[in-house]
Amino acid sequence: MARTKILRFNKICLAYNLQREKSVTLSDQFEVALNDLQVKVMKLPLGLLEPFCLEEQEIKSIDLVIVFGGDGTLLTAARKFSSFGIPLLGINTGNLGFLSEANIPANITAFLQEILNGRFRTDSRSMIEGTIFKKKTEASNEDESDNSLVALNDIVISRSSRSHILKINLEVDGAEIAQYMADGVIICTPTGSTAYSLAAGGAVLDPSIQGLGVIPICAHSLTSRPLIIADSSTLKISTTPRNRRQSLITVQADGQETFLLEPEDTVIIKKSNISTLLIRSLNPENSFYTVLSRKLLWGRSS
Repeated sequence: MARTKILRFNKICLAYNLQREKSVTLSDQFEVALNDLQVKVMKLPLGLLEPFCLEEQEIKSIDLVIVFGGDGTLLTAARKFSSFGIPLLGINTGNLGFLSEANIPANITAFLQEILNGRFRTDSRSMIEGTIFKKKTEASNEDESDNSLVALNDIVISRSSRSHILKINLEVDGAEIAQYMADGVIICTPTGSTAYSLAAGGAVLDPSIQGLGVIPICAHSLTSRPLIIADSSTLKISTTPRNRRQSLITVQADGQETFLLEPEDTVIIKKSNISTLLIRSLNPENSFYTVLSRKLLWGRSS
């Protein structure tokens, strides 16, 4: 069960992207500062190529995870720690950085003292979950659940670059909504609306909105438009390639976890019971709209 309030951070995990020198260096500096403040510290390299080796009991002993890296590193941390109700504090050492703090603090000790003294705000972000059901076979008359995945940004169903266009059937709460002829479809949370969804023509959603985005990828029809639906809805998606012998269909969570789909497999997507709790400093420069305007260069002359 997720914790809704943490009064004291007794043990802090420093999770860093081992592939970024700045992340490694900064995590070392935070470790020194936390030791001086007499806070228990553990360090954890985090990335797609790094095995996640923490036992459940060890994870439960952590009160806060400070993540050093880009949004991809924070997305990995969200899927690893959010189910335990552990809040995340992102320090951006990447490029775009919508999820992490906008700036590396000039005074690390002062920054940490603010956090340890409770001078911060919390930002709860909804997640989505997907379940893959394999198509019916001669041995079974019922669809069987095969794999499940959870995402903070998005779940994407798409074809490979060498596969033919897909026919994508979309149902929302049992109602047939659309049949896209497209390269794929993105189902995103409000958090994920500034990621792949934005590049594919989807709308930017305020993180507090209780909705999901449905965005076809390179649809072969001008009538195939992005949708915003209630996050209480359940989506059912199935795909069929035009050429079954040259098809490679994948479903991805946050662009990181990947599963293969067979033609006529079904993916059920809905809002997860798990949410990601982000810790934010009180710096007004890190508000959602300020970061959005700055990152996307809105209202600025070229």
